[in-house]
Amino acid sequence: MNELMEAARHILGIAMASQWLILVLFLAATIDAVFPVIPSEGLVVTAGMAAAAGHQNLLLVIVAAMTGSIIGESVCYLLGRGSGPALHRWMRRRDARQRMFEKVSHALHSRGGLILMTVRYIPGARMVATLTAGATAYSFRKFILFTAAGVTVAYTYVALLGYLGGDAFAHDSLKALAFSLSLAFTIGLVIETSRRIAVRRRAAKVAAG
Repeated sequence: MNELMEAARHILGIAMASQWLILVLFLAATIDAVFPVIPSEGLVVTAGMAAAAGHQNLLLVIVAAMTGSIIGESVCYLLGRGSGPALHRWMRRRDARQRMFEKVSHALHSRGGLILMTVRYIPGARMVATLTAGATAYSFRKFILFTAAGVTVAYTYVALLGYLGGDAFAHDSLKALAFSLSLAFTIGLVIETSRRIAVRRRAAKVAAG
């Protein structure tokens, strides 16, 4: 077990010091925005730790992740714009998808800025929101503006979590990674729980009224 832990620390150390980390981070953020199969947030945390250790530049880490995400989300928007009718048919195949599509579509055109800035904190909702924005011809200029604001806040927050963990556990990169990811999970859980409680309270008030 100790040998496995040491091997993990060694690999993590190599990744943090790699000159390719920023490029990999950029590509991961781009792909993650279109196909959410790559945990780009974990890479941002690692890059933030690397910045704390002096291997990477924190500002460059944030800018790389932001730029990749904006490009990826713009691609998703354009895919939605070019396949509106097909997207509608795909959404209608399942009631849950159709309900989400209708809900996101209404929210986009009533309070689009807030939705585009916060949707990335809701699991699985970012791709639906960006595709829907394109399919419903939401203003591309507004889309870029609010998306840029959203990813700036999101990736600055994630990178700082990594930086904080790297600074607190400078002697052990594995503990730093565990600390940063645990902190991110805890904060995300608190936010999601608070959001659900707020939604339930609003629903209860509407039902009571």
